[in-house]
Amino acid sequence: MKENIEVALVKPCWSYPIDEIDSTYNRIWPPLSLLNIASMLREKGYKVKLIDGSADRLTPEQISEKIQTSNFVFVTSTSLDRWQCPNLDLKPLLALTDKLNEKNIAFYLIGTHGTVRPEEMLKLTKAEAVIRGEPELTVLEIVDKKGKEKETIKGLTYFNNGNIVHNQNRKLMDLKKLPVPAFDLIDFDKYFYEVLGKRFALFEVSRGCPYNCIFCVKNMYGQGYRTKSIEQVIKEVETAVYKYKVKTAYFIDLEFTINRKLVVSLCEYLIKNKVPLKWCCQTRLDSIDKELLKLMKQAGCKIIHFGVETGDRRIAKILEKNMDWQSIFQGIKITREVGIQTVCFFMIGLPGESWKDMKKTLKLAKKLNPTYASFHIALPYPGTKFYELANPYLNGNLFPVAYTKNYSLKQLQKFIRYAFFSYYFRPNY
Repeated sequence: MKENIEVALVKPCWSYPIDEIDSTYNRIWPPLSLLNIASMLREKGYKVKLIDGSADRLTPEQISEKIQTSNFVFVTSTSLDRWQCPNLDLKPLLALTDKLNEKNIAFYLIGTHGTVRPEEMLKLTKAEAVIRGEPELTVLEIVDKKGKEKETIKGLTYFNNGNIVHNQNRKLMDLKKLPVPAFDLIDFDKYFYEVLGKRFALFEVSRGCPYNCIFCVKNMYGQGYRTKSIEQVIKEVETAVYKYKVKTAYFIDLEFTINRKLVVSLCEYLIKNKVPLKWCCQTRLDSIDKELLKLMKQAGCKIIHFGVETGDRRIAKILEKNMDWQSIFQGIKITREVGIQTVCFFMIGLPGESWKDMKKTLKLAKKLNPTYASFHIALPYPGTKFYELANPYLNGNLFPVAYTKNYSLKQLQKFIRYAFFSYYFRPNY
């Protein structure tokens, strides 16, 4: 091992299944970005320890005991599966960072929170530094430089003689240089997706999205759209399925089917080699066609997640969703005909939205009749256009849980409960 240096990569333990603050679902999914970092560190000869507090249900005290001998500690507030939908409940994270500070364990902070609020998160956590944006290359450089020369490391925010310094942003990495994630560092028996199954993995084919929906947090992904090579993706799938007996997986791309050629190549490989994998993905309803869906179904795709968001055309324009109603209905229709299950996401509490508009969204959900409908309060994440629109009504909250110009949080929560009951307790559902 390189100078016997040990690096600890840590994910705190969030409440399961429901978040106490914003009522989002905290699934037990593999910390893919930490697995990427671990693999890159190992290539350089470093020893890596990965602690997933959520999977193992570890307290801050238990986590701190496991990493006391590590030379470097990196704590993530969001792994890759939560880059675009970060937890708004900071208590689990701060409970861990407080414990590390109490025990004089120095650490660096990774994740969306520090990327969009670097100065505030540095003060709250008292980290050595906050890593902004994609963490892989920055972590590697910190360890290579033995925690010194902070001023030369791009993508860092840190204290220097009492002043907060924001180094220049780091350029986006070439995904084709990512090695196979360090799957051996986790126990796949602990990971699952409730609607798909156990021994569950995450795969990443691409980063970024060419669309500009005002509610989407893309700060971790950067601008533009990048992909891995098909050879990389195949190697990751083969390693996970045949070496680590993975049975189910989610291709976690923001928009999986944008690169149709790459998806076709992947599906053809899965079909030709009869890979025993059930999988799901997320994409837009106007980015699919029946021929592609048939191929995906044959390749093992069981579920597709679609963001519909609203049932009102005026609100859809505000969101800059730029998807016509015909595409929405046609996309659900052909997905159902092919035999792939659907998950549709709907948001409540959007800019300019009335109670009548919310009911339009519920009406659209029932008309589309996806296999699963998920209703959520629209979260005005910092770093989005939605946040800028909502900012005058957020009362200075660091990570606000709702846009409350027109309706209170309790009123929005009441409608969410009504929507779930109204959708799932219909006789024809």
